Amino acid sequence: MKHRLAKAVFYSLLAPIIVGLTLGIYYALGAQSNGSQIFFSVLLSAIANAHIVGLSMAVFVVPGYLLMYKHNKVHYSGVLTLGMLGGALFSYAFGAGAGFLLVVNAVMAALGSGLFLYGLRRNSPEHA
Repeated sequence: MKHRLAKAVFYSLLAPIIVGLTLGIYYALGAQSNGSQIFFSVLLSAIANAHIVGLSMAVFVVPGYLLMYKHNKVHYSGVLTLGMLGGALFSYAFGAGAGFLLVVNAVMAALGSGLFLYGLRRNSPEHA
């Protein structure tokens, strides 16, 4: 069980890279000049905020999942909500009180919790 959880948490840490690549490409394509500079700036900014995903996974998602698993009541929407709640709370705690950064960090943490669930399903005994 611990090995499966560790792999699933590793999958969740891909969320900042996915968000950084997606937003970086979007803003780089819309830029008139210096598209590559904007792309790398957005990508590195998303990677720099990876601690938000890690903290929300450690404080909200994994304990919430284990509690749901213990009572045999695992709901994917609950795990995703815990990820988004953790992302929003930690973003607010670290200074992003409102605006675009708060939303991006919350969505990035929700994506991280979704990747966590994907990692659990992929490494489950019936899929191995």
